[in-house]
Amino acid sequence: MKSSNKFWIVACVLYFLIILSIMLVADMGLLVNFPLAHPPFDKLGHFILYGISSFLCHRATGKKMMSVFNYPIPFGPALFTVFTAGEEMLQAILPNRTASIEDFLFSFSGIVVFYWIGEVWDRKKGK
Repeated sequence: MKSSNKFWIVACVLYFLIILSIMLVADMGLLVNFPLAHPPFDKLGHFILYGISSFLCHRATGKKMMSVFNYPIPFGPALFTVFTAGEEMLQAILPNRTASIEDFLFSFSGIVVFYWIGEVWDRKKGK
C-alpha cells in the first residue's frame, strides 16, 4: 500500500468517526437547541458533510470503480451512498429523529458533487 493511500485511509476513518459521533449526538436528541441542525441549515450540513465523506472514501478505496449494468460507478461514493440510505432509514425508527427524502437527496447531491470536484481537481493536478 502506498503511503499516500494510507493518508487517505486514515483521513477517511477519522472523518467517518466524526460523522458517527454527530449521528450519535443527534440520535440521542442532543442537537435540539443547536440552530444549525434545523432547516434550512441541516440540508447544507447534509450536502457538505456527506460530500466530504464521498471525497475521502473515494481516495481511501484507491479510486476503485465497479460496474453496475456495464456502467462504471466509483466504489467509495457508492459505498457511502448505501451507508447514507441506511442511516436515513434508521432515523425513521428513532424517537428523536425524522427520516426525510429531502435529507437523503441533499446528502446524495453532496456525494456526487464532491466526487466530481475530486475528479476535476485530479485532472488539473495531472493525475
